[in-house]
Amino acid sequence: MAKEEEDRLLVKSVVKAFRLLEVFDETAPALSIKELSLRCDMDRSATQRFVHTLTELGYLQRNPDTKLIEPSLRSLDLASHYLHAHPLVDKARPYLLNLSKETEGSVSLSVLDRGEVVFLSRLLSRNMLETDITIGSRLPAYCTSPGLAMLSHLGEEQAREMIEAYPRKAYTPHTIYELDKILARLPVFRQQGYALTEEEYYLSDLSISAPILDAAGQPRAAVSISISRLRGPVNMEADFSALLIATARQLSKL
Repeated sequence: MAKEEEDRLLVKSVVKAFRLLEVFDETAPALSIKELSLRCDMDRSATQRFVHTLTELGYLQRNPDTKLIEPSLRSLDLASHYLHAHPLVDKARPYLLNLSKETEGSVSLSVLDRGEVVFLSRLLSRNMLETDITIGSRLPAYCTSPGLAMLSHLGEEQAREMIEAYPRKAYTPHTIYELDKILARLPVFRQQGYALTEEEYYLSDLSISAPILDAAGQPRAAVSISISRLRGPVNMEADFSALLIATARQLSKL
């Protein structure tokens, strides 16, 4: 019954509109009506109507040179509203700045969304390798330190379901992607208060993260420090774990 009620409440035209907005990415920054129609599984006439409506609202625009459809600047407003409304983003910034200064590493604030880590704030280091991680970027939780730090504070079954639902693969020769090995790491990370990964998603990337917890001990977010191995000898655990845990505990009180 609940499922039927949910379906009756679903506004399909809204679903189609967001499908159009979400189809653009780095591989398809601009598309024709025909391409949009195929990617969104909509007929050409309906696609034209939705594109016209979203263009009138300011979320899409037609490139004057290529005549292709692309997202407009206003599409950033939705992300901006979320970041300004999030209870941690602005409050965490002074703590992230301090971590960046003390460690000379790249510092991030991220949250867990199903099987992915989503970055809400990021301060880059001049010593960091070049990556494409920006605010809003998504990375797999199972092989990144912020994801593992947050997964370690979920119940075992919840963590297992989240990991199993996400497609896993080896991004580098060092990626741990086998389910049993991932699950075996979580109690260790939970007990020590932080998760450490070494070149599991990017080669040369060392990353250490601690979870930011709510009053019930559930993960609200994670704070992370990343450093390039090319920077020289560094012991992430000995050098940064105590400072990182202290920062995460302070943020947990906000």
